[in-house]
Amino acid sequence: MAIAKMKKLTLMAEQQNKETLLRSIQEMQSIEVISLSDVLEEEILDQFEVTDSYKETADFQTKIQDIEHAITYVNKYVPQPGTIEKLKTKRDVFTLEELESHVSNVDVDALIDKVNSREQKLNQIEEQKKALQEEESFLRKWRGLNFLPQEVKGLKLLNVHIGTVDNEHAPLLTQGLDELATVYFEEIYSRQDESAYMIIVPKDSEAAFNKLIIELSFRELKYTYDLLPEDALYANLNAQKELREEESAAKKEMKEWKSLVKDLELAEEYYYNLGQRDLAKDLVLNSEHLFIASGWIEEEKVDLLKNTLHSEIGEDSIVVMTDDVKMEEFNQVPIVLKNSNLIKPFELITEMFSLPKYNEVDPTPLMFPFFMIFFGMIGADLGYGILLGLVTFVALKFFSVEGSTRRFMKFLHILSYPTMAFGLFFGSFFGVSLPFHVLSLQDNVIEVMILSVALGVIQLIFGLVMNGIIKNRQGQRASSYVDGYAWAMMLLGLVVYVLGSMVFNIPLVSQVGLGLTLINVAGIIVVSTISSKNKGMGFGLGLYNLYGVTGYVGDVVSYTRLMALGVASANIAMAFNLIIGFLPPLFRFTIGVVLIIALQGMNIALSFLSAYVHSSRLQYVEFFGKFFEGGGKPLTPLKTLEKHIWLKKETN
Repeated sequence: MAIAKMKKLTLMAEQQNKETLLRSIQEMQSIEVISLSDVLEEEILDQFEVTDSYKETADFQTKIQDIEHAITYVNKYVPQPGTIEKLKTKRDVFTLEELESHVSNVDVDALIDKVNSREQKLNQIEEQKKALQEEESFLRKWRGLNFLPQEVKGLKLLNVHIGTVDNEHAPLLTQGLDELATVYFEEIYSRQDESAYMIIVPKDSEAAFNKLIIELSFRELKYTYDLLPEDALYANLNAQKELREEESAAKKEMKEWKSLVKDLELAEEYYYNLGQRDLAKDLVLNSEHLFIASGWIEEEKVDLLKNTLHSEIGEDSIVVMTDDVKMEEFNQVPIVLKNSNLIKPFELITEMFSLPKYNEVDPTPLMFPFFMIFFGMIGADLGYGILLGLVTFVALKFFSVEGSTRRFMKFLHILSYPTMAFGLFFGSFFGVSLPFHVLSLQDNVIEVMILSVALGVIQLIFGLVMNGIIKNRQGQRASSYVDGYAWAMMLLGLVVYVLGSMVFNIPLVSQVGLGLTLINVAGIIVVSTISSKNKGMGFGLGLYNLYGVTGYVGDVVSYTRLMALGVASANIAMAFNLIIGFLPPLFRFTIGVVLIIALQGMNIALSFLSAYVHSSRLQYVEFFGKFFEGGGKPLTPLKTLEKHIWLKKETN
């Protein structure tokens, strides 16, 4: 239960084995490849060069984007499994060799072209449909026109005008036409915004007519069809029907492209893997015949790496060298946390704050029991805990939850047990008071607050002791006492004093506690003075350190939130039950059932969210602040995508 011991790895092999070596490293998914350009001596670097595979990497990125677009587009038409089915379905597992073998037998470019061609076809159909729909709207308006406008052009004595005018101008148009006694007009249609007319005008009245229509914005019909509107509409509707049938057939065919999607998903995995290997090649030093690669690896995986590379390349064809981490590399070495299966899910709390540096301790196992207790105190309901435990158990046992989701589910499942335990301790079951309890969240609020503060003091003392241990290991003897042990003993002394004077009323105990506190007050001043080259400044620094007691008062008070949130959750649940209890029996057992489920569900969500957030806050601010600095970076190994499949690692 600590930080994994790391090794600095250096590999040297022939150029012809570079791809095989990187492929083997990628399949292990445990080695972070780093650049050698900044660490090797200049004499050695003169014999090697760094390749630039930017163009190849960019090509892979473009290919991946094309594949992602094709997958997204086809998935709009391929039937997707339901939520339950999706959760039950497990991802396929491939070795790297199986993945590459499968993709090599697939013409990925042809699949992408097939999807793009179908997309273009459907887009064209959609554009044609829109054009036909606009045309349909136009033809429907002019269905009443029973002759072609071009048939009446070129008459010797008459001009036939067909057009539209806004409805606000229609009365003025008809009035003006009536005043032109020799003009005949007929309404073809009238819509909400416009009206259409056929107007027959003698040529000698054309000038007066033109003056009228200019004032009223009369718009001449531009009719480009060789058929009557009724016949053109019929042809239009038939064309739309054919397009819909063609579109339906194309989409129906795409519903059967599930295997095509699968091939594209595997291709996405494949090209991502190639791209990552190309990025790694930029970190490798090359000569005409040899190359050198370097990286970080966990010590326990060195033998596996050697066996794998010897099997793939040959023992005589590669040199594998490992070095211990040097002190000056502590800030660069990547961090891998190693904890038991019980504690491992709680690493996500540490990761959200910061990973430890290589010379620090992993705070996860130290924080684990406190987080369990704090979460349980805030949730503090037997029913809530049972429900959380059942939901997470079913998810882990019967559904395919993997990766970070599975870790979070395990995290919540473990937390269901302290929630149940404190539910029994406080005698609460979905807000209903149980006949047995140790303390009540309704009647023993002060006692619960004292318990919260006591737990907080224990965690603070533990954190200060850890600070002393860590700084002592680092050779900071004075700081280990002044910043760690002394404050821990001062807090312990104050606790003993309070117990002796206020709880048990034993003067000797209270005097021992007070003495322990005062001795360490003096100790902080003395040690600060002795350890400083400037004694006056050291004395002042010791006095200033004592001012930190105000911060510890605030830290202790922060733990009262455990009581506040636990009491709030329990009382809200009880209030919801009372509200439903006031309903008449008929409503209580009908709508009341639905209402109580909704209300309790809301309270469960808020309770667990509060428990998660505030338990984390107490670790980050009050506990970690006493001994943990962080600032470590995670191991970022050369690995595969694992977006659609899981990689089966070949072990020797």
